[in-house]
Amino acid sequence: MKPSSLIAQKERGALLQNQRGLAWLLAYSGILSAFALLLISNKELSLLDNAQIVYMMAGTVTAAGALIAVIMGADAFAGERERGTLVPLLTAPVSPAQLLMGKALGLVSAWLLMYLLALPYLWAVGAGGQNLLQAIFYLALFGTPVVLGFGYLAMALSARSGSVLSSMLTSLIVLLFSASPLLIGPGLRNSVIGKAIDAVNPFSGALNTFDSVIIDSAPFSGQLARLALVLIWLSITFLAARVTARHPNFR
Repeated sequence: MKPSSLIAQKERGALLQNQRGLAWLLAYSGILSAFALLLISNKELSLLDNAQIVYMMAGTVTAAGALIAVIMGADAFAGERERGTLVPLLTAPVSPAQLLMGKALGLVSAWLLMYLLALPYLWAVGAGGQNLLQAIFYLALFGTPVVLGFGYLAMALSARSGSVLSSMLTSLIVLLFSASPLLIGPGLRNSVIGKAIDAVNPFSGALNTFDSVIIDSAPFSGQLARLALVLIWLSITFLAARVTARHPNFR
């Protein structure tokens, strides 16, 4: 078995068998459970159109998934260094590129698990409503590059800084700024500055797609520019992780 496959297998095992990995999944499920209960039980929120509720849930899944991806990405290299296992890994027959690929595949497995865990929540808030299947499909298509991109950004910072705390805080600041469309109203987003940010923000691209296809039933052809945006984001962050992983910080 290739070293990258062994590392990816180790990452998957750590997520499902390690107390810390299980705690992350429990926190993720707790966030989705709390939000789903809020949408269902709150009188004002329960009066929202069903499509609007599914849209909000899809955005929350993407944000929560990106948060876990940042935590895992920040631990990828700096965590190994702080635990004293990075140098032994790289002096074994494991190249930096193989280490990165193993960590990247582990992150893909983590997002796949989070996506599957999110499906019952989407079904709970959207069953019987419109465009639930579209929400599930577009969450996979647009949520995947957004979530993985934040994980790869954290990996790049982790390899460069050698500090879990530093790389995690920097990545969280970027994530909070990118996820701000979840918090601000449509009026601010329709301003000149809001539109400019939306044009380059991959998180906004995903949210705008969820809005278009879930609420307005827009066709796939109208989402191609946004799909290009999130794929460019994924490519740039993975390239950054690949470049920094060649010479990780050992200090």
